[in-house]
Amino acid sequence: MKILLVDDEADFLILMQKLIESWGHEVAVASNAQQALQSLKNEQPDALIVDYIMPDLNGLELLRKIRETNRRIPAIMFTAQPTIKAMEAGRELGITAFIPKFSSHVNIQEDLKIALDLLQK
Repeated sequence: MKILLVDDEADFLILMQKLIESWGHEVAVASNAQQALQSLKNEQPDALIVDYIMPDLNGLELLRKIRETNRRIPAIMFTAQPTIKAMEAGRELGITAFIPKFSSHVNIQEDLKIALDLLQK
């Protein structure tokens, strides 16, 4: 599966790219919403993994823009600050999973792997 990974934190972006590639997926990366929109056209990914908090557009705003032209591409959202409001908006936008970035209660690798496996089914 080809995945577009969008996150403004360079170290996290590289770490997640390597991890996802080690699971056999092809990964294109973007460090902001504008790069993501361009990559979406050029790379034609099968799925998106998007950070919620980014400086230009947040992940929900980016996904709203994407949904104007592509209603079907599956999406997973990383977030350092999960809120009920964001999760409700994400559900309306068809987000498959919200994965907390930093939490002692969550294994990010395991949760991401499960979410990606769900997308492939």
